[in-house]
Amino acid sequence: MSLDSVELIYEFEKHFDIEIPDIEAEKMYTVQQVVDYIYTVKSSEKIDKVLVEQDVIKLTSEKTGIPVYKIELYHSFTSDLGID
Repeated sequence: MSLDSVELIYEFEKHFDIEIPDIEAEKMYTVQQVVDYIYTVKSSEKIDKVLVEQDVIKLTSEKTGIPVYKIELYHSFTSDLGID
């Protein structure tokens, strides 16, 4: 994983107050996969999946500089969003 990837995963962990093991992070290629993972981990808290989606997209936008409205759930972090 690149430094950009590690930093983004750290932002997700900090924002959602979770820990994402490296083995799990390495399986997350798309925005949707991150949303699904966080939603599953936080499901006992009855978290709203739409809010998870919005927050993940916002954090991704802040890290990449890509406007929120251009980030889709199906986007790949590497090929679509330029995170190595």
